[in-house]
Amino acid sequence: MNPNIPSSQILKKYLSNLCSSEERAMVDAWYQKLNLDSGEAFSVSDESELYQRIQSQIHKAESSSSEKARFTFRIWKFIKAAAAVIFLSFGLFYFFQFHSKNRTAIKTNADSSLVTFQNNQKKIIRYTLPDHSIVWLRPGANLVHPKEFKHKKNREIRFSGEGFFDIVHDKKHPFIVNCGSVKTQVLGTTFSVRANTEESTFQVSVVTGSVSVSTPKGKNNMETVVLQPKEQAIYEKASQNVTVNHLKNAASNQENWQSVSLAFDETPMSEVANRLQMTFKIKIEFANLNIKKCRLKVDFNNQRLPEILDMIDILLGTTYEIDGSRIVLKGDGCNG
Repeated sequence: MNPNIPSSQILKKYLSNLCSSEERAMVDAWYQKLNLDSGEAFSVSDESELYQRIQSQIHKAESSSSEKARFTFRIWKFIKAAAAVIFLSFGLFYFFQFHSKNRTAIKTNADSSLVTFQNNQKKIIRYTLPDHSIVWLRPGANLVHPKEFKHKKNREIRFSGEGFFDIVHDKKHPFIVNCGSVKTQVLGTTFSVRANTEESTFQVSVVTGSVSVSTPKGKNNMETVVLQPKEQAIYEKASQNVTVNHLKNAASNQENWQSVSLAFDETPMSEVANRLQMTFKIKIEFANLNIKKCRLKVDFNNQRLPEILDMIDILLGTTYEIDGSRIVLKGDGCNG
């Protein structure tokens, strides 16, 4: 086996969040380097869907004892085929084109040292930065980052829209998110940012660790506040005022980004939706009521909402879209 290709054992540990930091770095690097014969880059949206498809095959096999032996061979055959795409290039580009009419844009800027990524889909996309930090981008979110952070004092990016950041700890190289004139700096933590250009406020909410948020105050001054877990800074653009809220007893969007473990055993989708709504404080609707009749048999192990929704889409043949504060499931559904 090519030493640059992760083994099936490492892939499975990666999908179960059981691998070491070195193994995780190996898999992330492998994903980033995948290319197709067509010359098209194997984009982050493709990586995310490939990640979910491998994961769904594992869960489908392990959640069905009667068919476990038959599925096991198919699982590892699929994983080996995924690894072999570097050499075989068997047309995944066209597969993903079929599944995603509105593809996510990723391009190199005129300054070849920078990369721009924009989520043009109506779903949340997982993006891996050069230092293996993860950003979950809501529809319309945009980020610009260097091709690599090596030999740089800071890990610095530009961001607009809404996203959740899971930053790799590096004490020597602070991570900085620039949203216009507002700067958020961390060493290694998880936090969400809401920086929509059309809105009058800018928000940073901390889940773990701590961050410093610097905002303009007058012509040449900056005001800095330090946020701890379950704290949120709201910056009003017009007045340049900053308010810090404690979110312990207040509504927040932190539930949207928490990792949870949930198990469903032939559970109707109507009940699955209710449980997801209570867990993540969201609203789920069905474009086709027949989807409520579908039954789900799967274990979600330490996964975030976007990963869960992606796997449901794959298992049931549905698609989800974010419409404001609602998540809408679309598809043919089941007959009962």
